[in-house]
Amino acid sequence: MHQFLVGAGHVGLVTAVGMARLGHRVTVADIDAARIGRLREGVPPIFEPGLTEGLREYASQLSFTTDLTVPTDASFSLVAVSTPTGPDGPLSMVHVEAAVASLLDQVGPEHTIVVRSTLPMVGPDRLVALRRERGGTASIVTNPEFMREGSGLLDFEQPGRVVFGFLEQRDEPAAEAALALYAGIDAPAVVADARSVALIKLATNVFLATKIAYANELARLADVFGANVAVVADALGMDPRIGRAFLTAGPGFGGSCLPEQAVALAEIAAATGVPTPLIASVAPSNRVHQASIAAELGRLIALDTGSAGSAGVGAAGNGAAALAGRRVAVLGLAFKANTDDVRESPALLLVALLRAAGAEVVGTDPRAIARAVLADPLLVAVPTPEEAADGADAVLVVTEWADYRNLDWAALAARMRGRVVYDTRAIVDRAAVEAAGLRLGSLGGR
Repeated sequence: MHQFLVGAGHVGLVTAVGMARLGHRVTVADIDAARIGRLREGVPPIFEPGLTEGLREYASQLSFTTDLTVPTDASFSLVAVSTPTGPDGPLSMVHVEAAVASLLDQVGPEHTIVVRSTLPMVGPDRLVALRRERGGTASIVTNPEFMREGSGLLDFEQPGRVVFGFLEQRDEPAAEAALALYAGIDAPAVVADARSVALIKLATNVFLATKIAYANELARLADVFGANVAVVADALGMDPRIGRAFLTAGPGFGGSCLPEQAVALAEIAAATGVPTPLIASVAPSNRVHQASIAAELGRLIALDTGSAGSAGVGAAGNGAAALAGRRVAVLGLAFKANTDDVRESPALLLVALLRAAGAEVVGTDPRAIARAVLADPLLVAVPTPEEAADGADAVLVVTEWADYRNLDWAALAARMRGRVVYDTRAIVDRAAVEAAGLRLGSLGGR
């Protein structure tokens, strides 16, 4: 079966390779000519484990073009374009509406347009209006993705559920028929009205963000009382009503989905006048947590240099003040391991906080340096942890790359000026750090 897919970003490319693995032929269209040129050579524009290999393995089933004309033998067109924050707020539909309008002008009632892009709550109604304005006859259904960056292909093949939404009753048979796209995947299926499906997508990501924010607040409490947040989270996760996933404390949630959608759902609720104090608190909790990490790093530096008394590090603000004039090596710039995505990266937010407090910051990352420098032109970035550690008063571990689990801490210590290592991901080998004469601080007493 031949499918047409609009959008060669993360969701689009993972979907294309996933569909090829299921036996489909997929034509991927994108207006970025340079991106399409690289894809024709088997080079993806993003780092995602297994993606390069998948593009090469299924090259005979995948084609890439800048031509947005729907192939005559394609019965489904998939839309996987971005819905970024725009002048109209989070989850702008400008790209989705442009893609769907182009498709509606080309195809008839035998064709189904499948929208995989994340929609705001008004999205389904806007697509209904768009179809009516253009006199379109094609069915339009929604099919949000639930793939995590860094494990996108695995999540495509082993999803927790496959969800389709129908805009109007006339689209319900098309939504049911579209399940055939995933033939070969063993997962529960949900077919419902597109408004419910839009809320399923947003509610999923905001709930995951809430679990992360909750774990991070528990970590700060654990630090104060001398508890171990990992033990607490493990015990919480044993309760089947809660589950362990996304209860791991860290530097905060980031990426293209969770931060934006936490803000979007809060704004959607506020616009309707519905009071949602829990949802409204999720995004601010993330920002408070990152500020507390910067302050804790300042406190640790003050203790190491013997200036704790004058810095008054019992207060978070004074802890941050202790950063002035200090040099900090930040290990990890991507928002999570196994991706080069730096959108809303906690690492870059921490870099900005540290810099605002007067610290000199040097960052490094195995994959994300180029994107990080584009996102933050003031960032000083170097290729290796050793170079980042030169003259550093502290090393801050922010992204959970496997590369950072077995660092030569003796070699880093020899290049550092201070002795502080602060691990926000619980991946550092404590024995190796302490054997090197360094002082390890770990978020949540882990």
